[in-house]
Amino acid sequence: MNHYDIIIIGGGITGTAIAHECSKYKLTAALLERGTDIGIGATKGNGGVVHPGYDPTPGSLKAKINVRGANLYPKLARDLNFGIINPGMFVIGFTDADEAALKHKLEFGIKNGVRDLAIINADQMRSREPHLAANARYALYAPTATVVDPFEVAIAFAENAKANGVAILTSQPVTAIQKKEDGSFLINTPDQQLSCSYIVNAAGNHADDVARLAGISEYQMKPRHGDLLVLDKDMVNKPKTVMFPCPGPDTKGIACIPTVHGNTIVGSTATMMDDKEALNNYAPGIQALIDGVHKILPELDAGKIIRTFAGLRPVVLNNNNDFFIAESLTVKGFIHAAGIQSPGVASAPAIAETVRDLLDDAGLEMKLKPDYNPFREKKPVFGTLSIDEQDFLIQKNPAYGRIVCRCETVTEGEIVDAIHGIIPARTLDAIKRRTRAGMGRCQSGFCQYKVISILSRELGLPVSDICLEDRGSQQLCGSVKGGVK
Repeated sequence: MNHYDIIIIGGGITGTAIAHECSKYKLTAALLERGTDIGIGATKGNGGVVHPGYDPTPGSLKAKINVRGANLYPKLARDLNFGIINPGMFVIGFTDADEAALKHKLEFGIKNGVRDLAIINADQMRSREPHLAANARYALYAPTATVVDPFEVAIAFAENAKANGVAILTSQPVTAIQKKEDGSFLINTPDQQLSCSYIVNAAGNHADDVARLAGISEYQMKPRHGDLLVLDKDMVNKPKTVMFPCPGPDTKGIACIPTVHGNTIVGSTATMMDDKEALNNYAPGIQALIDGVHKILPELDAGKIIRTFAGLRPVVLNNNNDFFIAESLTVKGFIHAAGIQSPGVASAPAIAETVRDLLDDAGLEMKLKPDYNPFREKKPVFGTLSIDEQDFLIQKNPAYGRIVCRCETVTEGEIVDAIHGIIPARTLDAIKRRTRAGMGRCQSGFCQYKVISILSRELGLPVSDICLEDRGSQQLCGSVKGGVK
């Protein structure tokens, strides 16, 4: 049985950020993710905005962590080689009441330490976004706001953590936790039993369920469901800026978000649910998104929607809408990182620092590794290279000359790289998250069978065993007259 100093439960952006932070120290750590890949829960179900920190109530845990985390992102993006853009953000007001609310958020932002915030007028907004609604009168402008791909960030954190010695174990749902007399923990999954001295619970919407396995009932959670839309890259009059309406008490409202890869995301709705797996889209939610974004950008063409998806934000009930990050009051050595709803993406790096400090306070010796490598090498992205660079790559490996996904110009070489990467892609959606094969206009209509055949060949599995994501999500049941080989 393997023993670790720390076991992190949950492989979303929070858990992987914690794993990345722990990998800097002379200790043993493992991350357990119940799904088939990293970042497939709450992490993949949002727009990727790194919120600057104007929204949380000053003095709250969320306020402190949000601003610190957002400030860490530019260096992390350089070190870990993930995409980031800096479009800035407008929080738009239409009425006198909105103007008062925006001034209130400006005060929050200043108290929280957000740089360069300002209230701007309609002319200043339209100099940057000429297609704004005619009745938009004011905006809180946050020029430091950035956007990332959350699952790309989670994969980058996990790959760097693994390169620095952290065990990353997928398809390992935790089924039992036992506190032993010597203070250590036994953790069971369907495949194995592990032991550790400390547990970090970063299990997203299931954090309260995991806590109960250890006999802890310190909070209750419910998911907040949100529908989102993806629009095609070729949409005319694309926004240059992240744009939100004046926020409500529980949500920042329906936003229009430029992305790292050139699409536009619209989202999200906010509906409290009982079902922690309720990832369906609902027609009223989709219509609410279209109506909501048209209040900001009335000319936005809803005919350019190429995908709808949904996310579930983890909410700790009766906690003032704040994060819940603390050592358990009843079980020593059990650290909660729960309720990481918005701005969870922005906050993840600082949540990791906070958990590190909690582990230190709980008695874990934290000594930096002299040989820690902060950098992550990223495989070539064929579609972003010059003609000469592409030709050089093809000469080295002809698989880079075979285009599999025409929408996103993804090659066979990139897909093979992902399958044999440091955290291997084993499903169609895992390939999609690493390479963007299937994320374009046709949404894998032309490339899915090719990706299935490459996965089958490289993994030595029949095509009928290749899954979309979770176990049981096979796309094919077998070959017809030869079929896919």
